[in-house]
Amino acid sequence: MEIVFLDPATYTSISDHAMRQDILKELFRSAYHEPVTKQAIADSLGIKYPQLVYQLNNHLRDFWVVVEEEKVRGTRMEYIGPANRNAVYLAIGAGGRVFVVDPLAGLFGAVQDVGLRCDSCSEGEAASCMESLSKGGLVLDLEDREVQTLERNSRTAPFRPLDMAAIAALRQMAAGEVCELTIPCETCHFLRRRNIITMDGSGKE
Repeated sequence: MEIVFLDPATYTSISDHAMRQDILKELFRSAYHEPVTKQAIADSLGIKYPQLVYQLNNHLRDFWVVVEEEKVRGTRMEYIGPANRNAVYLAIGAGGRVFVVDPLAGLFGAVQDVGLRCDSCSEGEAASCMESLSKGGLVLDLEDREVQTLERNSRTAPFRPLDMAAIAALRQMAAGEVCELTIPCETCHFLRRRNIITMDGSGKE
């Protein structure tokens, strides 16, 4: 997984718009492993093709890319996929409030209200991922102000992997560094539970 920061305006355009959320969920679900056509997404959602194209081009452009093209009867058919299939998008608001857009988990909103995908994992599953993060070099010791940031967003100890990822990304932002943090997903219990990846990755990667 990767933590990617969203522009607040982009977040706001999605946070209260059901169709855009549905498009993102279907895009990440259907095109996680291989690209799909825009028409296929429109058909799956039961919306008109022009409606889909308008939303993709005008409000969701940061989330998808053209993976390949095919000529069909003299026209060009585009196959699209997520710009980053492993992204969990965060936006930072006033007072340190954190907002999430997580299409794979179907989470859109303030973290204090909708939570994070790691909340669906057991304590043991979360602990194993935290151990993996620690071995990967992520500093798990939190300063008081970092604990307060999490608590302001209704996150309580024991903290989950994405809590730590959010704090690590905020550290990078404060240091003026590129805000990108990679978390190994091969053993992600959330993805395995959703049958998005298998234990050995066979047929899924």
